[in-house]
Amino acid sequence: MLKCTKTFMTIGMTLLFSGSLFLYGCSSSPDEEQLQALQTLKDETAQLEKEIKELEVKKGDLDKVIAEKNAQLKKCGDDQAIVKQRLAK
Repeated sequence: MLKCTKTFMTIGMTLLFSGSLFLYGCSSSPDEEQLQALQTLKDETAQLEKEIKELEVKKGDLDKVIAEKNAQLKKCGDDQAIVKQRLAK
């Protein structure tokens, strides 16, 4: 019985020691290098979001130009159909 208790005590102390080493190795706050990397990623994200907004504005402008050209094309097609109809008479 004494041998069994001693074995459990040894295993318990080993687990406790291993657990304390594991917890000691874990840091609760980021180091300077990680903070710098995070700031760099935030800056890059902000720049990319700005570019996305600019490109969306350009896309909107191009969509307007396309709509105007399609309207002109439709008007020309309608005018052409009217001219052909009048010439056929």
